Amino acid sequence: MKASVITLHTVDNYGSVMQTYATQQILKKCGYDVEFVDYWRRDNLPANRAEKMLESSTLQKLKPLWGMNGFTRKALIAILKMILENRKSPMWRFLEEKVQLTKVRYCSYKELEANPPVADVYITGSDQVWNSIWNQGIDRSYFLDFAPAGKPRIAFSASIGREQLDAEETPETKRLLEKYSAISVREQSAVELLASMDIKSTLVLDPTLMLEANEWRKLASKPKIKKQYLLIYQLNPNPQMDQYAEQLAQKKEWDVIRIGFGRSDRRKGGKCVMLPSVEEFLGLFCSAACVLTDSFHATAFSLNLGTDFISVLPGRFGTRIESITKLTRTENRILTSYDDLTVVDRSIDEKNVQDILTAERKNGFDFLRKAISQI
Repeated sequence: MKASVITLHTVDNYGSVMQTYATQQILKKCGYDVEFVDYWRRDNLPANRAEKMLESSTLQKLKPLWGMNGFTRKALIAILKMILENRKSPMWRFLEEKVQLTKVRYCSYKELEANPPVADVYITGSDQVWNSIWNQGIDRSYFLDFAPAGKPRIAFSASIGREQLDAEETPETKRLLEKYSAISVREQSAVELLASMDIKSTLVLDPTLMLEANEWRKLASKPKIKKQYLLIYQLNPNPQMDQYAEQLAQKKEWDVIRIGFGRSDRRKGGKCVMLPSVEEFLGLFCSAACVLTDSFHATAFSLNLGTDFISVLPGRFGTRIESITKLTRTENRILTSYDDLTVVDRSIDEKNVQDILTAERKNGFDFLRKAISQI
């Protein structure tokens, strides 16, 4: 049975790429022939990303040169676009090597509707596929509205990332979700939100947690770091979090290793490992003494790999971290005060965490097998 899966795989984010890979491996275990729709949101296309780069601090300093007239601006955007199209990030290299994508690249819902991938079943994958803020509105592509009439539609570990929808988007969201034959989500808040619309859903693990720790360790490369270290994986600017990391590392006598994305990360404390490969990324998590993060997926990997962690809730979309820590009874590892350096000393019942994850993996596979049997 061929499954066509759509998810947020084009975001330059380790969590997004690795949940895509994990979803593929899980569906293969269930007997699917898996292919991911190579769908690019308009804001992720090189041309639009090039325009965003003009807002960077470095290019803003050079604005007197490129901003002289419309021609110089267009010329710079063309150069940046060419660089983005030819320079592959470590996340994209991993996808090309490990994940089966459609040969056709889709850049709009209309293109998907006009020429949808051919499959027996259509699946919405994980990540914040139903977050209208993240997707800049309701993107019907992620709701499989392009799938041919009569074809079964399944949602596997989809995320809304919010506890409630805006009133004006609720009717359209409900209409789109009513076409699914089976829905699973990865936050309890999403189960409750869908229930308020009379949409039944099942709570399952994020795909990265559905794969066992050893399956990830096989991909990991061991870092050449001799001392114990605090690993920082930070997605949102937060000076308080930066200062907390320095104080915590000093207290525990740890080195600080930071996974970096841009020049600003190099200016922060500790050693910056800039854009490591996915294999190196995993290795850093496997060997860390502790992980300090505001990322859901970094929290998930820490739980799965048995690595000590402290999670900082981001300003928006923190429900995912709250949901997984509540499920694994590790809420005491959410940082609630930047003056509290004792969070790291609070015990984690590792056996209990692994027992919960094992049971929840079974629930996830039971959901998929039941969804398949209904087809």
